[in-house]
Amino acid sequence: MTEKEIIEKIDLLFEKITDFNAFSINNIFFKEIKPNEKNKDEVKKILEIVNETKLFGMNNDLFEKYNDNGWFSLTEKGKTLKQSNFGFVKFTKKSKPKKFDLYIIVPIILTVVFSSLNIYQKYDYRELKSNYDSLKLERDSLKQKWIDLNNNIVEYKVNTLSDTLKTKKESE
Repeated sequence: MTEKEIIEKIDLLFEKITDFNAFSINNIFFKEIKPNEKNKDEVKKILEIVNETKLFGMNNDLFEKYNDNGWFSLTEKGKTLKQSNFGFVKFTKKSKPKKFDLYIIVPIILTVVFSSLNIYQKYDYRELKSNYDSLKLERDSLKQKWIDLNNNIVEYKVNTLSDTLKTKKESE
């Protein structure tokens, strides 16, 4: 039997299981497939299917032996498969952990980039603000100096003018 056929039989088995704690794979397959019991080849084929299904299920941790009389019970993984109502293939795909893909990595990278830009911008804003404040103070002081110098020039002009207007008599 191929693995695909075994998986189909596993899916059939999990559809028909009613009791999680005790079930017989032989009974389920004989009820579902209904071989002609007089034909030994059909019975052998069913027993081969049962054996391969048992081996596959136990290797994949879906069920374990309940006793030596051919009864089995579902493991936690088997119970989850039964409750999920998925087939074995779909169940294994969904239960595998997903790798990081671009849909996860790209937003993380963008978040880191924009966060670092935001932090840089805040730092740069603080630096620019302090530079602006210092330049404003410097401008105010230079403006005051300019006003003072302008006043001094006006005084000087007035003084020199008044000196030139004086007569000789006054100056002596």
